[in-house]
Amino acid sequence: MRLAVLLAPVTAFLPMLAEAGSAPVGIAFAQSEAATTWCRDADPAKAIACATAKCRGEAASVTCYPTRWCAPAGWSGLMVAWLPEFHSTIIVCGASGAAAVLAALKGLCDASAELTRCDMVSVVDPNGIEVAKPGESWPGPATAGGSMPDAR
Repeated sequence: MRLAVLLAPVTAFLPMLAEAGSAPVGIAFAQSEAATTWCRDADPAKAIACATAKCRGEAASVTCYPTRWCAPAGWSGLMVAWLPEFHSTIIVCGASGAAAVLAALKGLCDASAELTRCDMVSVVDPNGIEVAKPGESWPGPATAGGSMPDAR
């Protein structure tokens, strides 16, 4: 009985000790011309391999490249950045919240003189779940009353 009383406080803390000793879960992104995918894992190699495999599944005939790793995962966001002759997807991750994601991407758009427009694609929560497709667009600094490329 005495041993049980002594061990009770210790066993109450075991789950917290196990959690404190585990590596933070990160998020990896892979991209191709046709897809941007992500996976979460504490092991960067596993997360990158997963994201790349998912990308290949969505864009079967196109090469996929790992493009971003953040640990801890935090909040993430994807934005299409338009240049005069092509576009690319910009990813931020590890942010403290959805508002921080939007502010970071808008800041990147505003600071890139060659961009004609930036379109938000999605916001991903720290659990890897796409929680929003904001649909926001910002004119890029290169837009000086000229026409912008069609986003769709």
